[in-house]
Amino acid sequence: MDIVDSFLRYIETRNRKLLITSDVEIEPKNLIVITVDILAWLKLEHKRTLWMAEGKKTCLKPLKLDMQCSWCLDLNQLVEKEREFQLYFKIENGYLNFSDHVTEVEREALREKAFQNYNPPKHV
Repeated sequence: MDIVDSFLRYIETRNRKLLITSDVEIEPKNLIVITVDILAWLKLEHKRTLWMAEGKKTCLKPLKLDMQCSWCLDLNQLVEKEREFQLYFKIENGYLNFSDHVTEVEREALREKAFQNYNPPKHV
């Protein structure tokens, strides 16, 4: 199981033990925002790879964080203290990106899995 699987299962169950194993204190609303925002970012990154393959001028981009927001501060804690987050992500200069240890093949697989499996309901 990878982090995208954990995110998807968390959205279904709201079982925080899927994402948090340490004594990190995060409000449930912030944890869902973190999960949804990372999945949405991964999904968009996959779309960008498809656009680039079509010859469109775009590039992959890290997720910009606003460290004034409580969920961004909580995400920073997760990346610092939670093993699964540390394995996949890093935060530098106010941006979330993949850890240097995640290969391009793994990145592509995570992006595609989010693209295929994260389908939030559309609000009209």
